[in-house]
Amino acid sequence: MNIKLNCPVCGYQEVAGKTCPNCDTDLSVIRMLQELPSLDTLVQPVKVTTWPIGIALLMLIVGICMGAGGSFIIQQTQLHALTVSSSHSVTSISIPKPTIKNTPVVVKKPSKPTTYTVKSGDYLSAIAEKFCGKGTSWEVIVKANPQLKGRENYIDVGEVFKIPNCKEPV
Repeated sequence: MNIKLNCPVCGYQEVAGKTCPNCDTDLSVIRMLQELPSLDTLVQPVKVTTWPIGIALLMLIVGICMGAGGSFIIQQTQLHALTVSSSHSVTSISIPKPTIKNTPVVVKKPSKPTTYTVKSGDYLSAIAEKFCGKGTSWEVIVKANPQLKGRENYIDVGEVFKIPNCKEPV
């Protein structure tokens, strides 16, 4: 397939070779591009049919409806009645629904915290152990007495602390 080209530099008409005889311009790249097959011959149109998509959507809708209907039917079954059948007779057992009794709720009033006056030789760990139990830390007293933050090791004789209700079960 020998296509004749026009030189883009000097305008020489119908050049058959790879170079222009008038200006010596290399036309090999232009010739290669011209000899390539056209895009129309390479791409063939694809025919899309719509019926498989329609069937797939219909199956999806039917599946969703069946799932929703099945869950609705399962929720509507009565779980408080049980029917047992044998080859000779049918026995029906009815399980009574539970009743809810209204019992009054007793609310305990929180007890007021105890106070303690610091004596000579006292320290927070000993006070916490005395009022709250052996495993309790002195931090419960600091939480009840915010003025102790930052000076837990320095308590004064005569200072009054609130002791929370933190007695451990014996």
